[in-house]
Amino acid sequence: MKRISRVLWKTMLVMIICCGFMSSHTYADEQADLKPIPIPVWSILWSDSAEGIDNVVIPSPTNKWITIRNGDMPPEKPKDISSAWVRFQLPTHVPKDYGIFIEQIYAQQLRVYIGDRLVREINFDFPTDEQRSLFPVGSEDGGEFVYLKLGTSMDRLGLHSEIKLDHYSALTRSFIFRDLQNIILGCAFLFIAAIMLICSFFLKQIQLASWISLSLLILALGTIFITYSPFMYANFTKYGDLFLDLFDISLAVFLPTLTYFFEKIFDNGNFKWIRAFRKFQIIYSAISIAL
Repeated sequence: MKRISRVLWKTMLVMIICCGFMSSHTYADEQADLKPIPIPVWSILWSDSAEGIDNVVIPSPTNKWITIRNGDMPPEKPKDISSAWVRFQLPTHVPKDYGIFIEQIYAQQLRVYIGDRLVREINFDFPTDEQRSLFPVGSEDGGEFVYLKLGTSMDRLGLHSEIKLDHYSALTRSFIFRDLQNIILGCAFLFIAAIMLICSFFLKQIQLASWISLSLLILALGTIFITYSPFMYANFTKYGDLFLDLFDISLAVFLPTLTYFFEKIFDNGNFKWIRAFRKFQIIYSAISIAL
């Protein structure tokens, strides 16, 4: 009886493993059939910030669209312009569960329309203009024009990457994993810095200065890695001001702390110019944080 039960368990285990392999191969075959669809051409129109979607959907001789192909350098923003429209057409046949991913957009305000339908809106109320946009498109959107309304108060405006039309799950992985390494590395630095600061309570007085300075270095570096990532601003827009402040403070802390750590480990007070340089860095960092 025991032998029969063992055979049954082994048979069930083999069947489960085989089903897993079959499902994974089926999924891989389905993914192989879903290929990226190129969008080789898009257009840009420098415009007045007050213009709405109705002004660009209807063809007009006053609208001077500039055609740009993949691989071409995008035009520079004119000095007196603060907004622009970007337009491109979807293929006639769009498979189910597809999406569009634009990796590098320079704009503080972004609105995405499919036809005259608003599908995405992002507003940065802080001085950052690098965005990424990912949004789904359906089979019913085939042949439609996609319009992007861009606005900024800074020097850059427009698209600086290709427009990717692919399966939404594949684009989501690209969107997430693009900055995930920096975020994981930054969190690892923060964790190490926290452990080191806790361990500093058990150190001798002579070791504290170099140990704490190294902890602050790692803490600042981890914060820089996290707050520099466009992923944080795209997904946590309401905390954008906080991220920028943390980034500026971390930069201001990093350089004088690095000089102090170098002074403690390698110099030990032998070179007075290093101490003078560190004091200058502290004053400069304090002024930059205050401003």
